[in-house]
Amino acid sequence: MNKKYPVALFIFILPLVVLTAGCATTQARRADSAATNDLTGQLSVLQSQVQAKDQEIRDLKLQIESMENSLKKPANFAGKEIEDKTSILHVSGVTVRELQNSLVRAGFDPGAVDGKIGKKTKKAVKDFQKKNSLKADGVVGEKTWALLKAQ
Repeated sequence: MNKKYPVALFIFILPLVVLTAGCATTQARRADSAATNDLTGQLSVLQSQVQAKDQEIRDLKLQIESMENSLKKPANFAGKEIEDKTSILHVSGVTVRELQNSLVRAGFDPGAVDGKIGKKTKKAVKDFQKKNSLKADGVVGEKTWALLKAQ
């Protein structure tokens, strides 16, 4: 029997084994990469959903505060709210706390969000009006409120 035959067979089979092992490694890397991309996509979707829920929670909190404030307002005998003639807020159904929260979201400092109109709230309204090319009279009417709540 020829002893060179097993050596030739070994020389022929060895590269095949190496190539096959390399292909398996490449396939494993591709599978890992696909799994990573899939997880990254799922994470991105979940992050977007969390952000949407956080915004929903903030909006609901503002609605609750608004409802609580409207329950605290004094009413006359006809069940209508008593209008405060000294108030800077001239928009029906909007509370001072809502105004203050809107000013904060727009980047203005009304002081403490306490439902009370103080010097800082008045100044923040005037600053907002100036920035938005409105008459800076410090009175929150329909135009001021429409721009402010859109912020």
